[in-house]
Amino acid sequence: MRPNLLFLFDLRKDQQDTKVIDETVRMGAQFGGTNLWVLFFAILIASVGLNTNSTAVIIGAMLISPLMGPIVGMGYGAAVQDLGLIRTAGKNLAIFVVLSLVTSVLYFTLSPLEQPQSELMARTFPTLWDVLIAAFGGAAGMVAVTRRSYSNIVPGVAIATALMPPLCTAGFGIAHGRWDMFGGAFYLFIINSMFIGASTLAVAKLLRLPRQGELDEATRKRHRLIIVLGLTLVLVPSVWMAYRLVQQEVFASAAARVARDLEAEPSSHVLMHEVDAGARTLRLIVVGRTDEAQLREQVQRRLLRDGQADVTVLVRDAGDDSLNVEKLRSELQEGVNKTLVEQVKSMDAQLKALQQDVTKTQEQTLALVEKPAPKLVDAQALLQEVQAQHALVCALTLAQGERSASATDAPKPTSVVILDVAQPLSTHDKDGLLRWLGVRLEKTEVQLMERPEARAVNARDKNRRKQTTCSPKS
Repeated sequence: MRPNLLFLFDLRKDQQDTKVIDETVRMGAQFGGTNLWVLFFAILIASVGLNTNSTAVIIGAMLISPLMGPIVGMGYGAAVQDLGLIRTAGKNLAIFVVLSLVTSVLYFTLSPLEQPQSELMARTFPTLWDVLIAAFGGAAGMVAVTRRSYSNIVPGVAIATALMPPLCTAGFGIAHGRWDMFGGAFYLFIINSMFIGASTLAVAKLLRLPRQGELDEATRKRHRLIIVLGLTLVLVPSVWMAYRLVQQEVFASAAARVARDLEAEPSSHVLMHEVDAGARTLRLIVVGRTDEAQLREQVQRRLLRDGQADVTVLVRDAGDDSLNVEKLRSELQEGVNKTLVEQVKSMDAQLKALQQDVTKTQEQTLALVEKPAPKLVDAQALLQEVQAQHALVCALTLAQGERSASATDAPKPTSVVILDVAQPLSTHDKDGLLRWLGVRLEKTEVQLMERPEARAVNARDKNRRKQTTCSPKS
């Protein structure tokens, strides 16, 4: 079982030739030509995406960015002890960074959109989780580089590690004098670069890639010390920021839970609450007569049970002049306004449907008005014409109108002819008469019906004679 398990995790099964791996890494670390043009395009795309808060555009910039090439080159060079590659990749990375900052600063200086969007702010507070993403992403990227066939790992690594957006965010900070944004974003870029390189070094050592140079023991120890110190210096602030973020989230959850419990109590006068996790402050808005000191003590006691000490509790009366009345009014009416908007949208949809129905009805009415009235036929004249062909026809009833098959189809002109006959017509005679009536009545739809003549001699006649003519009318 153990050998099979080790075989499943063996990275050498589909490993590319070491010479091809070396050429690929060195090509990615180059500066100029295609990489330079792609860098400019990626910078501009990322800047536009951050400026307009478009996640899709930012992802596109990550995918085409060539920044990972020099970083992977430095990690690979450290693994194979190639000082020349390390110097070349480091120099090219520095040039890439400077060009990225200059280009993004120029863009954000000229752009009329000066307010930082959420995509920009999201890259100004790096934490330990960004370290983990960079480390795992760099390892995955190096594994992809060493495979025989191109893998979809590479685009995923480019998106996950996100090298280009932090640089562009740093450019925004320089352009608008927001040095806090510059510091946070550039620190995120350093985190990504350092730990991608460290993961590349670790994977290359794991794969036992052949050395491209020989260093003495003292030089190797010095390099290891530099790498460890660099990673430690980068790691410590991110751990502290991650700790602060967790503490803030824990406090925010505890404070919100206590405030909601107070709002749900029937005897409580708490109307709403606000939580400031950074300042560890809970603001309560109350109505009616409330002992503020007792309420503060009660809230602090509950928060202390949840492990939250040193909490500032502020109590505001809804009738207090210090309260922002306009803000309170807007918050209270938010739900009502939302309901009204939904009702207006629903009524607008109903109105549009009614307008469509009215328009359709008007069109149908206009078509009926403009349609010429059907020509009426004299029933007596028609009877005489029919009797000239069939003597057995005694009387004729004619009804002219329109027939509708459905609510959507236009009505068709229809004529109904009822014949009083002394004797039923044959099928041949009836078909011929139906065709003639269609022509006579101007090709309208004709329905022909027949019924026995009322004064005809029936089967109960004592002589049981077959009637062949119409009975005379009294």
